[in-house]
Amino acid sequence: MEDKLWTRLTLHIHLLTFEIQTTTRMVLPPFKGSTFRGAWKNVLTRAYCPATPEERARPGHADTCPACYLTERETDPEARKPYALRPPLTRETDFPPGARLTFGLTLFGPAWLLLPYILSAVKSMGEVQGVGRRVVGSGPHKRRGRFRLEAAYVEHPLRTPLRELLYTAGQKMVFVPQNGAITAQDIQETAQALLAAMPLTGTLHLRFRTPLRIVTQGKLMRTFAFVPFYQRLVERLFLIAQEFGDPPLEDARAALREVMTATLPLAEQVQVVEDRTWWWDLKGYSSRLKREQPMGGLMGEAVLQAPKAVWEALLLPILWGQFTHVGKNAVKGQGWYEIGAIRR
Repeated sequence: MEDKLWTRLTLHIHLLTFEIQTTTRMVLPPFKGSTFRGAWKNVLTRAYCPATPEERARPGHADTCPACYLTERETDPEARKPYALRPPLTRETDFPPGARLTFGLTLFGPAWLLLPYILSAVKSMGEVQGVGRRVVGSGPHKRRGRFRLEAAYVEHPLRTPLRELLYTAGQKMVFVPQNGAITAQDIQETAQALLAAMPLTGTLHLRFRTPLRIVTQGKLMRTFAFVPFYQRLVERLFLIAQEFGDPPLEDARAALREVMTATLPLAEQVQVVEDRTWWWDLKGYSSRLKREQPMGGLMGEAVLQAPKAVWEALLLPILWGQFTHVGKNAVKGQGWYEIGAIRR
């Protein structure tokens, strides 16, 4: 397997899952990524950063402020963010009291050290600030829907146990997980297991859980094509490794050019043998731009086929991408996909 191409991706990724129960009526949009990310971000900033907006914009501030390390990096559209949201996947919009929802956060590198702030902000966004439209109460006193954090877990999809309890409302304490982060070793072992059972020509099944929004040659990719998907994915992985790797990757652009030169001809051999994707047209609100933002993207499934030698060179970044997301608005939960088994 051509894993030497990817040894510089020294990433550590933690997957957090939150189980919540609504305590008042909650009205949300069909795609909930922007709404949940915005509410969590607002709580973090208000609760844990006393600086003025001008002070937050000063160089170096985010390096010393836990809240701004997570949030104020977003004032720079070129900066990578140390997390990606995993929104509730239901498209329901109106939830009565007692409804249960699940969402999560993917944390890159040092962001895991800020777990107490992250958990506290999730609790506060449900109990104090609220989420979604203002529908509770009447007149100018309407409030957003409230929820209670019932439990929080660390997910381990590539090893056993699959999840570890971090927090439960009944015990009101934070447990220390034993398995820790998803690492390069986990990715390599998973790839080896998949490839060991693969014939000379293998088929890979991608399932897009949230809208995949990719721009290629200045245009939106409205029909799934593997090469633009692969290019944006590898770019994202190397830039995340530059910001949050352990150790951080030096000169990510040079490393990226080297890897692309070696693997792009192989990526061009991947065929889309079944395209069951469809375009979900939706909009969200950008707090940075102060306006509505188009967020439409591809949903559904794509089945890819290539020789085993091609998958040996390309499978590692595709496995990583399940956890980093890919494409536009990844921080808001877009570009989340899963891989099915390689088969004949």
